Amino acid sequence: MNRPIRDILGERVLLLRRRAKLSQPELAQQAGMSVTTLNRVENAHQSLYMEKIAALATALGTTADYLLGLSDEHAGKHAHQEEATLPPQPKRPRTRTAAAVAS
Repeated sequence: MNRPIRDILGERVLLLRRRAKLSQPELAQQAGMSVTTLNRVENAHQSLYMEKIAALATALGTTADYLLGLSDEHAGKHAHQEEATLPPQPKRPRTRTAAAVAS
């Protein structure tokens, strides 16, 4: 049975967040993302760039492989080190503009 990566990622992020007794706002802040984005990831409604997957893995003390379902080993060899946390990433500016409305 092949499950979509979004489903696996969301399930594992939720599981590890609860095990770590972190709220969504706490984990979102540690991973440098919005609470809305984290909620959408946990509910398998949003994909992430690799930098955010790495930030989540670091904040949760695991590996990107585990979060993506490529491994069942959830503790990375550096999971216990606090210094391995990534700084929050700056938000990208919006580049889309609204389309003109024809009358």
